[in-house]
Amino acid sequence: MRRYYRRELGLEYPIESVLIAGGARPIIYAIYRAVVDAGDRVLYPLPSWNNTHYIHMLGAHGVPIPCTSENRFLPTLKQLAPELPTARLVCLNSPLNPTGTAIEPDELHEICAAIVAENRRRETAGARPLYLMYDHIYWPLCVGATKHVTPPELIPEMARYTIFADGISKAFAATGVRVGWSVGPVDVTERMSAIL
Repeated sequence: MRRYYRRELGLEYPIESVLIAGGARPIIYAIYRAVVDAGDRVLYPLPSWNNTHYIHMLGAHGVPIPCTSENRFLPTLKQLAPELPTARLVCLNSPLNPTGTAIEPDELHEICAAIVAENRRRETAGARPLYLMYDHIYWPLCVGATKHVTPPELIPEMARYTIFADGISKAFAATGVRVGWSVGPVDVTERMSAIL
């Protein structure tokens, strides 16, 4: 995974940042378990895939962000910004299941800049960080003018707060072959590994 991410995405991570699991679903479950406590607020777009299930399992408070065709069914900074100060996890999926739309680089950059600013405020206050779960399992399927972008590619500091969810079942035509992985901050990866 490290060589794959380096070659295809230009991202460099230590081996301690990588976790392999029996599919992307256990990875998503471990992300939620590692960073979200009961009562924590989780921001996620509507439509989206199964975030409500993980939120329910943890007793967290889901904050759905309604998205429409005008914003490609993906949340904007304008929608997310009022919720960031009280959130623990922001969930983004690009390309999005179920619509197939991909987030625009400028929009993702704005969201990431706001997450970094929020985390600087929290660090000063001694508060827990705000994380971004970036589920990009469909990214190798981007074609034509659609360019896949990642948070650390746009703002390198986002590597401290981004947890990728990925796997082989979609882009590698391996439906039923349960191999998923995450790449993220070492401390979060260690907690996820212990959970799984």
